[in-house]
Amino acid sequence: MQDYHIYAHYTEKQGVSKTSPKYQPFESKTKAAQETQTEKSGGLNIGSIRKAAAFGLASASKINSYVGEYTENTVSASRRGVAITYGGFALIATVNPVMALVGAAVFTADKVIDYNIKVGKENLSADFMKQLSGGTFKTRG
Repeated sequence: MQDYHIYAHYTEKQGVSKTSPKYQPFESKTKAAQETQTEKSGGLNIGSIRKAAAFGLASASKINSYVGEYTENTVSASRRGVAITYGGFALIATVNPVMALVGAAVFTADKVIDYNIKVGKENLSADFMKQLSGGTFKTRG
């Protein structure tokens, strides 16, 4: 009878042992990766709603400016622009009401100050024209 000698070269893997809490079999890693991919591709989340709202407001503002330029009606375009801005503040209020309130207050204050400056300039111009003309306006008659 002949003796057979079988040599097996065995090396133990270096790293985390199976009894360690850090050990995870290869199959569980692939399952976890598949779960995260399905979670990411799932329905709507807050971030996508915010992005859609921001895109909608930006698009509405741009369309408003194009329509205002095309029709040469800048007063109506300005009014619609203010309405779009307040709509944006309303959308911000769903996420952060304090920030929306502060933003709306600052925007309103800015518009009030701009309006008062414009009226003041027009009044100065009207007073100057009145002084140049002698303060009276004559009509034919």
